[in-house]
Amino acid sequence: MWLTISNALIIISAIFTLVWVQQTELSSIFGMSHLFLLQGDYLRLAIQFCMYSFLHWGILHLLFNSMFLYFFWNQLENKIWKKWFLFFFLWTTLFNGIALLVFTQIGTVTIWISGFALAILSFYTLLLYERKDPEYKWWITALIINILIGLSAQVSFIGHLFGAIFWGIFYFIYRLLSKK
Repeated sequence: MWLTISNALIIISAIFTLVWVQQTELSSIFGMSHLFLLQGDYLRLAIQFCMYSFLHWGILHLLFNSMFLYFFWNQLENKIWKKWFLFFFLWTTLFNGIALLVFTQIGTVTIWISGFALAILSFYTLLLYERKDPEYKWWITALIINILIGLSAQVSFIGHLFGAIFWGIFYFIYRLLSKK
């Protein structure tokens, strides 16, 4: 079936990104920032947590991430079942959103879909390593390169790094709970 959870998330991400690219003043609402936390507006902060994980900076970012996510989200979704995949997405979004609020400068607006891609890349790398598939070495290199990309001015280092960190946490939770 073509409408997997993964593909639905890609479609939602494309819609949000296309609206956001056209309406840049909405970045303070859609992107994760300290604005609503500092104002004590927890409803809008909750909306930020729901929206920021679907955004891209532009059409090329959307295109490249969507291709990556289409190939790897679907593989990961097939490997860890649908209920785990949605759980993975929701907890990664929450974990990374909190990290962004704690570790980024006030006034910074962050979008996050790339952080989720890093979490997937990391989780997939661990699955390959566990299966003793030598491809995992290439994926470690790709992971390091993508974290380092976060050091550029336009990319969130915190978003990439904490997306990659969450994989380890989730991987061990997944392993622990899937044995029961």
